[in-house]
Amino acid sequence: MKGKKHLSAAMAAITLFASISSATCGAGIYAAQVTDNISLSATVSDALTGGHDIPELNFEKAALPDKASINFVQDMRLGWNLGNTFDAYDDTGWVDGEMNIETCWTKAPKTSQEMIDIVKAAGFNTVRIPVSWHNHVDEDYNISKQWLDRVQEVVDYAVKDGLYVIINVHHDNDERFMYPDTEHYENSKKYMTAIWTQVADRFKDYDEKLVFETMNEPRLVGHTNEWWLDYNNEDCIDSIKTINKLNQDVVDTIRSTGGNNGTRYIAVPGYDCSVDGAVNQYFELPKDTTEDKLIVAVHAYVPYGFALAEMDDPQSVETFDINSDTSDIKWAIDSVYDKYISQGIPVYMGEFASLNKNGNLDSRIDWTAFYTAYATSKGVPCCWWDAPGEMMLLERATCTWKYPDIVAALNKYAGSGTEPVIATTFPTSTTTTTTAAPLEDGAKVYGKKGADNTVTFPKAIGETAFVEIKPAEDTGFANGCLGFSVTTGGKNYWVSYTWEAKKETTVSIDMNVPSQLMEIVGTESTEVVDLDERAAVIDVIKNSKTAMLQVWWSNDKSGKGIDPPADGVESLEAYIGSDGDADTSSTTTTETTSTTSSETSTSTDETQEVVYGDANCDGDVSLADAVLIMQSLANPSRFGLTGSDEGHITEQGRANADCSNVGDGISNLDALAVQKFCLKLIPTLPE
Repeated sequence: MKGKKHLSAAMAAITLFASISSATCGAGIYAAQVTDNISLSATVSDALTGGHDIPELNFEKAALPDKASINFVQDMRLGWNLGNTFDAYDDTGWVDGEMNIETCWTKAPKTSQEMIDIVKAAGFNTVRIPVSWHNHVDEDYNISKQWLDRVQEVVDYAVKDGLYVIINVHHDNDERFMYPDTEHYENSKKYMTAIWTQVADRFKDYDEKLVFETMNEPRLVGHTNEWWLDYNNEDCIDSIKTINKLNQDVVDTIRSTGGNNGTRYIAVPGYDCSVDGAVNQYFELPKDTTEDKLIVAVHAYVPYGFALAEMDDPQSVETFDINSDTSDIKWAIDSVYDKYISQGIPVYMGEFASLNKNGNLDSRIDWTAFYTAYATSKGVPCCWWDAPGEMMLLERATCTWKYPDIVAALNKYAGSGTEPVIATTFPTSTTTTTTAAPLEDGAKVYGKKGADNTVTFPKAIGETAFVEIKPAEDTGFANGCLGFSVTTGGKNYWVSYTWEAKKETTVSIDMNVPSQLMEIVGTESTEVVDLDERAAVIDVIKNSKTAMLQVWWSNDKSGKGIDPPADGVESLEAYIGSDGDADTSSTTTTETTSTTSSETSTSTDETQEVVYGDANCDGDVSLADAVLIMQSLANPSRFGLTGSDEGHITEQGRANADCSNVGDGISNLDALAVQKFCLKLIPTLPE
C-alpha cells in the first residue's frame, strides 16, 4: 500500500500481542449476486446499516471475453488483505524474536483460523496475504523454516475455508534485495529467484485457487519519481523495463518448480503497482509457457485526497460526492478494462480502501459502493486493504467488524449472493468495539499521576478511558500505553492499550479491546487465546482504578529518536467519565515508600545494599519496578542485563528485584510481589 505506516522501531515495551478466537455472530445482510444479465442493485437489511444508507447504483455489465482466466478472476469477487502482518519487517532489531514480527505493526493478535472464518462468513471470497521475506533469510537468501511454516499455516486457514488466496513478495524493495533498475538488476534477480524457488516449491501441490503475485509496488524507493512516472525521465523508463525482466524471471522460476506451479495463475504488477504503471507503453507482460494464466495486479486509492491523504496533508478532503467525485475511479477502472480485460487479460485490484476522517462514514459508504459497483461492472474484483488504523474494518482482537456498513456496501455490489454474517459485537460482552468521542470538560474525571508513571482514578475505569497527549514542540511522533499488571485466577498478566500521536490529541480507549494481553509465566510471555480467560482479565481491568501511563517512543520531526522518550511529550494525562458518584472509599494510593532490608546483596557488587523490589534502583519501590521486571523478562534484548534500552535492568536491579523466593532469580512472581507490596497486601519485602 502506498503510504503504509508501521509502528516506530522502538515502540513496544513488550511486543507479543494477544490472540483471541471467536464464533461468528451478528445480524446478516442480503448481498446482490451480479451476473452478466442483471444490473447492480440489491436490498440491504436495515439491521446493519445503522441509519446509513447504501446508495442504489445501476451500471450496465460490460462485455467480458469468454476465457478461463477472466472467469477465474471473476469468481474471486470480493477480497480482503491481511495487512501489516506478514508484510511487517524489523530492520533495526527492535522486535524480540523473529516470530513476533507478525504482530509488531498491527497492535493486534496473531492471525487465527477464527479470524479467517469471520472474513469468510462476512462475504469475502479472497484473502490476500502480503509477505515480506528479507528479514527472514540468511546471507544466501535461504528463508527461515519457522517463518515459511507460519505463512503456510495461515494460507491453510484460508484454504480450509475454500477461499482464493494471494501471496507475494511485499516490502522487499530495497537496494540490498530487490531494486528495479539496471544497476541492481543482477542482485535483484538473484534475490527474487531465490525467494520464489523456495516459496513455489513449498506450495507446488496447492490447487489453482492459490495465486502467486510476483512483487508489490516495485519502484525506485527514494527517487523523485518513486510514486509517479515521468516518461521523459530515463530512470523511470529503465525501471519499467527492469520490472519487465524481473516479472519474467519470477514467472520462469515458478514454472520450473513443477507440480501445480506449471499451470498456476501468476499476477504481475507494473511500476509501483499503479494503473499508470500497468497501462503505459513500456510495460510488457511476461512470456509464459502456459497459455492464459497471467493476471495484471493494480492498486488504486483514488481519489487520493479522499481515500489516502492523511488529515494533515493539504490535499486531504473528508467528503465524497457520489455525483461529482467519481472521475478518478472511472478512469482507473476504465483504463485497465480497455487495455487488458476487453482483450481477454484479467485484472484484479489488489489494494483499495479509504481512511476514516473525523467519522466521515456516510461518505466512505458512498465511496465504497460506487467503487465496487463500477469495478464489478467492468470485471475487476477488489481487495480491501485492512490493517489496524484508520482503514481498518476487522477488529482482530474481538473478531468483529468496526464498520459493518462498509462491509455491507462491499457485499451489496461485489458479494457472492449468499447471506453473509457480519459480526458486530464481542461474543462475551454487550458492548461494541466503537470507541467514544472525547468528553466535555465537565464530564472528565482525571487520574492522579504518581512519580512512577502510575495514574489513579477515584472510581473504577469502566468501559472507556481517554488519554490526552500534547507532544513537545519539535516532536514528530510519540506513542505509549495505558498498561495494567493483573492477577486473577491465580495467573499473572500484562495488558496494555496503546496510543500514538503526531500532534496534540485525545485518544479514546475501548477497555474491551486491549492491544496486548499476555500471561506471564516464569520468564516466558504467552498470548492469551482463550476467550473466557480474556474476558475475565478485561473485567478485572474495567473494575480497576490504577494504571500505568507510559511513553514508549518519541522522535523529532526529522525522525531522530528522543532520549528519554518521555521528553518528547510535554504533557500526558488520562481521564474517565464522571457518570455516577466517584467511589473514594477504597482508592488505591500509588505514592508508596520503600522498605530497606538489612540483608546484604549476593550479587557481584557486595558493597551495595539490596533494596528489595527496587528493580530500577531509584530508591523507591513502586509499580514502575514491577513493569521493569516484566519488561526484562518479556523483551531481554531491550530491557535485560545487556539490553539496548537506557532504562534496562542492571545487575544491582536484578539483585533488588529478586524479592519473592529469594535466590531463584527474577520471575513474574517477583513482579507480583512488588505489586502486592505497593497495594499494601503484604507489609514488607522480600515476600
